Amino acid sequence: MYFIIQFLAQALLSVILVFIITILLIIWKYPIHWKYRIYKLGQDIPGPPSIPFIGNFIPFLGPLDHIWRIFRKLSLHYNGIFKVWTLNRFSVFISEPDYVEVLLSSAKNLRKSEAYDFLELWLGSGLLISDGDKWKSRRKLLTPAFHFNILKQFVTVFEEQSERTVQIIRKECDKPFTNVIPISTEHALGALCETTMGIKMNFDDNNSEFIKYKNAIYHFGEIFMERITKPIFYSQFLFELSSMGKITTKIITTLRNFTLNVIDERLNNWETRNQQMIKSASGKKLLPMMDILITEMKNGANIDYNGIVEEVDTFMFEGHDTTSMGISFMLMLLASEPEVQDKILEEQNSIFHGSTRMATYEELQNMEYLERVIKESLRLCPPVPVIGRRLEEDLQMGQYIIPKESYLYVSIYDLHHNPKYWDQPEKFDPDRFLPDNAAQRHPFAYVPFSAGSRNCIGQRFVMLEMKSFVSKVIREYILEPVDTLETIPLKVDLVMRPVNGVKVKFRRRK
Repeated sequence: MYFIIQFLAQALLSVILVFIITILLIIWKYPIHWKYRIYKLGQDIPGPPSIPFIGNFIPFLGPLDHIWRIFRKLSLHYNGIFKVWTLNRFSVFISEPDYVEVLLSSAKNLRKSEAYDFLELWLGSGLLISDGDKWKSRRKLLTPAFHFNILKQFVTVFEEQSERTVQIIRKECDKPFTNVIPISTEHALGALCETTMGIKMNFDDNNSEFIKYKNAIYHFGEIFMERITKPIFYSQFLFELSSMGKITTKIITTLRNFTLNVIDERLNNWETRNQQMIKSASGKKLLPMMDILITEMKNGANIDYNGIVEEVDTFMFEGHDTTSMGISFMLMLLASEPEVQDKILEEQNSIFHGSTRMATYEELQNMEYLERVIKESLRLCPPVPVIGRRLEEDLQMGQYIIPKESYLYVSIYDLHHNPKYWDQPEKFDPDRFLPDNAAQRHPFAYVPFSAGSRNCIGQRFVMLEMKSFVSKVIREYILEPVDTLETIPLKVDLVMRPVNGVKVKFRRRK
């Protein structure tokens, strides 16, 4: 018995020692949030009760779906603004349009929050994470990649990819339900690679690099969220020593190999590709994203091979994971709205007269009702449910002052469900986005692509892709509900993600 007690005592002492060392490491690296000024100003901001030096994050401990539910409850309870202390980190979450406008309109508070630092292991300091002069130069460099003449060129790819996906769905019609996430992911990644990257993906080989890449992104997201919810792993030193850190290293190797293959294939075909560039009305060459990056590198601009890797990694992640989840949730929402499906089909028939031919750029642009449907889907299920900044200066939000150096997060999901600005916020109603209705609403009550200078550079790209996809699917299939927004459990992740997939039933139109 004596030896058992001694062993337990030593084990407890070791746990306490590790905890103390962890706290000291965190304080050493990030001492700023225990400044008296931050503490004093933070006192005025509402939030759950806090334990000195520990904070109020303990209720958040648990699985990722539990954390999702806690955030939703706090946002409603505290009327759009609340604070969270996590040891020495001070964060504020907002879902009130007036507060969101103050942050996203700021010309100075452009630096991303600490959570994005954990993505840097994979994405480097690409457009999503970088700030200052590097972000400005990369943003300026890449903006022409989404010129409308480039997007017009992409429509054929979108339509061919949509036709391919429609054929895949045809095999699903005899099943009681289909998890649409794998289908949406394959569709979005295929469209992204062929448009902005200029390569065709091989989806037929189950051992292909694509399958490995897709699985690696999913596992990276799981580890990313687990790290965020366990402050002990905020220390890079302790994270690298952990089993999670070692697994992450292997995952990043898989992700990076995929990216390098994409870039090298483009470089190998560069001379041929260089002859196919299109021009704008002014005579200036218009290039897809990959071509812009390579051209700038070859011309000696301020970007090298590693810089290209950063931006390709960033766009491969942002461009396909967010879009695939947006498509998946939209299919689920439409399945519960047969009248909306009928109205979409009516608009499609007015354009195609029953044909399943490809759409043109102009026809996609003219699908006004479908655009409202997509906007409403992105309101109810924003693929990116939260964005964060680290403040470079104090921000006044109503009666509160959010102190410099703290973290400020926009809860887009809660903003889009704020009952003060959205009547019956859980109801699917595309007419919310009729011009007259939209004009009466607060301009920052709806920000699925963020807003301000750091808004999503590819939002017009995404809208065209989603229009192409839904146009094809609705012309060929009736969607019937299995999962619904009320029944599907959600979890915090890199993007808004369900716990167990998104299930829909497909039935062919006669």
